[in-house]
Amino acid sequence: MKINGFDLSDHAENQIAAALNSGRFPHAVIIDGGSLEEREGLALKTAKALVCESEDEKPCNECNHCRKTALGMHPDVIMYHPRKEKNNKNLSYAVDYIREIRDTAFVIPNEADTKVMILSQAELMNDNAENAFLKILEEPPKFTEFILLCPSKSFFLPTVLSRVMVYSLGEAADDVSANIPYEDIENAATSVVLALINSKEFEIVRAAGAFSADDKLFKPALGVMQDIFSQALRVKYSALDGEASPIASKAAARLSVKALLKLTDNIYELLSALDARGNMNLTITRMCTLFRAAINE
Repeated sequence: MKINGFDLSDHAENQIAAALNSGRFPHAVIIDGGSLEEREGLALKTAKALVCESEDEKPCNECNHCRKTALGMHPDVIMYHPRKEKNNKNLSYAVDYIREIRDTAFVIPNEADTKVMILSQAELMNDNAENAFLKILEEPPKFTEFILLCPSKSFFLPTVLSRVMVYSLGEAADDVSANIPYEDIENAATSVVLALINSKEFEIVRAAGAFSADDKLFKPALGVMQDIFSQALRVKYSALDGEASPIASKAAARLSVKALLKLTDNIYELLSALDARGNMNLTITRMCTLFRAAINE
């Protein structure tokens, strides 16, 4: 079998490609180091290969599983993010959240043979949550793969580390959003999405002004928008587990599937431009142009 799309000159990607090619991919892995965006990108690339239905090469990027994973709407590829719990302003994976994830892990896949559950910023598990997750690792479902993302494996208990394979992207990079309140990122992203829902060109440009005022908001806000559009698509296709966020529900009600797919593609393009160190102001302007075109097609 041929494994596609992995950079074999990179140690972590080479190791993951070899594990995929062997047909004995570990049931639980940690991807640490690098930046948050690099960790999530590698996790999704790995997930695509795990659910791909091709027998000749993985990921083939042509089957329905590959396409849905690329669009962030595959029901069996689930990306979790830390959330705010009651009476706690900080984002985390609390024990009740991990129990919800555990319950989902034991539900058979909807479409693929494998379910892939990705926990971004998994270092934000508290001690009780980590012990609860350990119970899943001790007796994991045969059809579920776990990918935990964190800056360093040192965040985890030795008992957890003994049950996972670690793939390292090297020294952890400082995430752009590390010192920015999540509320600021969420508000900036939501303002742009509301402007798109209202189909008002001036509102889109005005909302984008927040990124010109503080360009550190831009990249993490794109990630939040990506989550909103992906969730809205899952609402459209009735493939969402649980309730949609209010903003995603509005986007699903007001924007077409074609527009949501285009907006998702636009975000990948914009993130690629930023990763290539494109001019920030030009990229923000490009966002406005792309987004207006997406909702007016």
